[in-house]
Amino acid sequence: MSQFGPTITTAYQRSVNNCRNLIESGEYDTAIGMLKELREQQPKDVSVLRMLGHALMMLDFRDESMRHLTFASKIEPNNVDLLVDLCSAHRRLDQVGKAHQAIDKALKINPGYSRAVMAKARILQSHGKSEEAYELVHSALQNTKQADVVAVFGQLCRELKRQSEAIDILRETLDESRLSRANRQDLLFSLGHLLDSVGEYDEAFECFSKGNAMSAEYPQFEYERWLDNWSKEDFDGIPSSDHDGSRCVFIVGMPRSGTTLTEQIIASHPRANGIGECDMIDKHTRNRKTEVFDKDFVNRAGGEYLEMLARLFPDKKKHKRICDKMPENYYFLGFIEKALPGARVIHTKRNPIDTCLSIYFQRFGPRIVYATDLDHCADQYLSYLKAIEHLKENLGIEMLDVQYEQTTSEPESSIRRMLDYVGLPFDEACMNFHKSKKAVHTASVSQIRQPLYKSSTDRWRKYEKHIAPLIDKLGHLIES
Repeated sequence: MSQFGPTITTAYQRSVNNCRNLIESGEYDTAIGMLKELREQQPKDVSVLRMLGHALMMLDFRDESMRHLTFASKIEPNNVDLLVDLCSAHRRLDQVGKAHQAIDKALKINPGYSRAVMAKARILQSHGKSEEAYELVHSALQNTKQADVVAVFGQLCRELKRQSEAIDILRETLDESRLSRANRQDLLFSLGHLLDSVGEYDEAFECFSKGNAMSAEYPQFEYERWLDNWSKEDFDGIPSSDHDGSRCVFIVGMPRSGTTLTEQIIASHPRANGIGECDMIDKHTRNRKTEVFDKDFVNRAGGEYLEMLARLFPDKKKHKRICDKMPENYYFLGFIEKALPGARVIHTKRNPIDTCLSIYFQRFGPRIVYATDLDHCADQYLSYLKAIEHLKENLGIEMLDVQYEQTTSEPESSIRRMLDYVGLPFDEACMNFHKSKKAVHTASVSQIRQPLYKSSTDRWRKYEKHIAPLIDKLGHLIES
């Protein structure tokens, strides 16, 4: 049975079942439209509200997602699945106390429920308590071999260097024929990372390939269409807001290029902090033509962003700089320049083939639509390079280029350079970023809890025979 409820065959429930199938196949956009229509028919149907909240969260519409889940929780306050959904939503919003409150209530109602155990473990892991998360999941596995718990166990064993405890369990679980698509993908990616970490590269790549092949296809980013909307003429026609954006530090680049590492380093400074991957800029700009960006619009957008920072970090002296590490904000740097004048931009760079391979090895979901195909990853990388060049050369956007490999090999000089650029004095806390108590919710969570290391450099050579599309399209960008 699906986590969203049983299959029933009334006319209304047939539509609900269709939405459930769409969500379980990753077609969130289509599901959201249908679910909103169903909500109009039955405003208090908790299964519809849960699916709508889940689909919206998967597409990063976090506030709207939370509204539906919160409303549903008032209707059924002891619904364990709903409490797990709420926990995950609060975790994505970095509302740690509320996330713990929701999941602890779920575990009190049903102590062995696999979704609740998995969610609790992920909260602990994101706050650097992986040993505690391991004990929780290891204990749960004595009573259940549910696929979602096994997948999380694999992630924790990899982080804690206990790979041998998990590899066979994951292989055995994958042999089960009745796994859902989502569970099978989670297990494949978890096993792939475990095998990679012990040098079993061929089998690891096979796992990642199978996991990616199960994902739905989505349209790709079109550089030429983006360029049409961000010509120099368009950019020059946008007025600057009246705000001072100098408190803001935007960290942009390709995913898996070091954005999380860079944020964690700067946010570890006593006079800085970070908000993770914030979608507010995206919401103001995506699918809008530049002609709508008049003085009122840019003032309102810049003001809302600064008000959000003020709510989260009211003491401007204590938190002089705030990092936003949404990688894809490079699409919108022209808008950021106008809405938040004075904002700093750090552009993280990494070996292009290592970057794309690392993207391919992560299960990102629908937000990063090219991640499941090596050809698409390479095409996206080339489009991103064109966009960055256009932003710098034609729009005059100032940014600091930070090379991942330099940060890992010469950390102090790289960190001093970053801090100087954002107007902060050097502080040893930035060298010890891995000791920070700040939560990390991205795919880099296990790496960020470790000191800097160089083992990810030239990682692609271990997979050279499998990645011809990347080498063919991006090999010329690598210095020999």
